[in-house]
Amino acid sequence: MIKRNKTQNAIVCLAAALLLSACASGARTGAMTAPVSANTLIAASSPAYAAIDVGSVTGGSETSPLWKSKVSNENFETALQQSLDLHGMAGMGHGRYVLNAQLLYLDQPTISFNSTVTAKVHYALVSRRDESTKFDDTIKTSYTATIGDAFVGVERLRLANEGAIRENIDALMKELIATLQHG
Repeated sequence: MIKRNKTQNAIVCLAAALLLSACASGARTGAMTAPVSANTLIAASSPAYAAIDVGSVTGGSETSPLWKSKVSNENFETALQQSLDLHGMAGMGHGRYVLNAQLLYLDQPTISFNSTVTAKVHYALVSRRDESTKFDDTIKTSYTATIGDAFVGVERLRLANEGAIRENIDALMKELIATLQHG
């Protein structure tokens, strides 16, 4: 039988707690939703108002708690829908356009103190009426989460994933507004 003093027991308990808390979790939908600004909020008179429904969302993957944080298709789709809702562009099933998204890659570091993740997503906005493509582009964005944001590496990676997707969706919102307002 191994005898330990109180300090040794506390260290063992702390180490066990850190190991248990270091399980990877997937990117959270709300943290990936693009914020609204004065430049991106759509007025009811805009051609982009209530114009877009989310179609297919592919390329994501589920998170394994024992590996790295990932972005699932379901959470990415919900973040896109919430972003369209917030900006006034969601068609609620009656939009003139369908937005399809394919997450091409999520470039993640293996180990780092500052976790920079790059998201590359291909988007296509297709007219419901004649199936013509109104917008077809690939957007690449990066986000860095620092050790100051989260001490535990898997948490930092999740924050970087969320930030990279949020920045990507934010860039998309600006592109869609420009395309629909001026096209």
